Amino acid sequence: MDKIAIIADVHGNKHALDAVLADVKQRGIELIYNLGDLAGKGPASDYAIDRCREVCQVIVRGNWDDGIAREEDSEIAAWYRAQIGAERVAYLRNLPNSFDFRLSGKNVRLYHASAQGEYHRVHPQSGVEKLQGMFANTPFTGLDCPEPDIAIYGDIHGAYMLSVDVGDVTKTLLNAGSVGNPLDLPLATYLILTGVLDGDAPAPFSLDFVRLTYDIDAEAALSRQVGQPDAEAYIVELKTAVYRRIQKKAT
Repeated sequence: MDKIAIIADVHGNKHALDAVLADVKQRGIELIYNLGDLAGKGPASDYAIDRCREVCQVIVRGNWDDGIAREEDSEIAAWYRAQIGAERVAYLRNLPNSFDFRLSGKNVRLYHASAQGEYHRVHPQSGVEKLQGMFANTPFTGLDCPEPDIAIYGDIHGAYMLSVDVGDVTKTLLNAGSVGNPLDLPLATYLILTGVLDGDAPAPFSLDFVRLTYDIDAEAALSRQVGQPDAEAYIVELKTAVYRRIQKKAT
């Protein structure tokens, strides 16, 4: 059986990313797929981009990645652009919208926020129509591929799994949580998929959420050291998993 680590929303959190990658390595997992938002919010976006490029076989574009890369006119976006440099900005700009693959006879689709785009936010309480729309083919995902049986996204920083009836078929919607800025529990979170990769025949598969402690105090110290924008609100979020952002974000 193949194992795939699905990570999302690293947001420049060096210590959380290192903890997750160490856990992935300890489990012997060699495939890592990334749901975007490598950059922004945390103090080490340059490090996060470089490490994810080294270890992730798939990376899709997040809303912060896009906001920073398209040179949004805000002081916060400008700070992150200066930190990561022109080459990384170009890399973020050219990340794909979504990624489809087969696992144990099922079609799986990855994107950052929804099938509508990286800025179109969907929560599990968003209503049946929006939840069903997460499995649609759209101009953002491409119109010529099979619709997914399993859709996996990030963006909202809270892990969950939900069965959604789409016509006469029950499909699975997953949020992988957040590595670097979780807003459900103050633990770095990622998802493991186990199944037969590229297998067309029905076969067993499993879904496992992993939550890890990491050195939040060290991350807080790094945030203050580099002069990261809105550092104190970021630190409160890391320690409490409660959204406290008060300044204008990059998106």
